[in-house]
Amino acid sequence: MVESLEFDIDETIQNTWINEAKKRRDEIKNGDILSISGEDALAEVRRILE
Repeated sequence: MVESLEFDIDETIQNTWINEAKKRRDEIKNGDILSISGEDALAEVRRILE
């Protein structure tokens, strides 16, 4: 079953996402940005869409 979920991955796209994730991690660790919980993020989206 797991093998059926595997597919070819574009390494360029994968590396781009890895670099973006590391950049965001570092921004949070350095205090450049503040993180919020997923629950709070969804509540804000719902508020904006109303």
